[in-house]
Amino acid sequence: MKQWFVVILLLAVSTVIAACGSATTATETENNPALAIPNFETKASSENAVTVEVTPLNLADGGASLDFEIAFNTHSVDLAFDPAAISVLRDDQGREYPAIGWEGAGPGGHHRSGTLRFKVLDYATTSIEVVLKGVADVPERVFHWSLMES
Repeated sequence: MKQWFVVILLLAVSTVIAACGSATTATETENNPALAIPNFETKASSENAVTVEVTPLNLADGGASLDFEIAFNTHSVDLAFDPAAISVLRDDQGREYPAIGWEGAGPGGHHRSGTLRFKVLDYATTSIEVVLKGVADVPERVFHWSLMES
């Protein structure tokens, strides 16, 4: 009985130590910017029978490009366009930058997804928007993210 008590006590202590060691404190986050990378939410637009969802993949990590996961879904509209050709990145001053690439499903069909890439901005901005022009005859679908901490 005494041996079981010791085993259970050791397991309990080990669990508490492991939990304390893996917790991230505010000080650790401040000292390691990689731990403070925010998670930007998915934005959606549903107009003229097409739903578009846009999710930032790396707005805060200083990658080689700004990447967004894009999903187009419909049951009645042909998605025969080049997402890079109809997309711009807009900063807080209204300046627009064309997409530099699309890696994903080709033209056509009713369900497409992939990654839309933009050049990394070489200056600070308080917000960005991904603008898709002309999808299902909607002049602009605007997806906005604030880059300021709340």
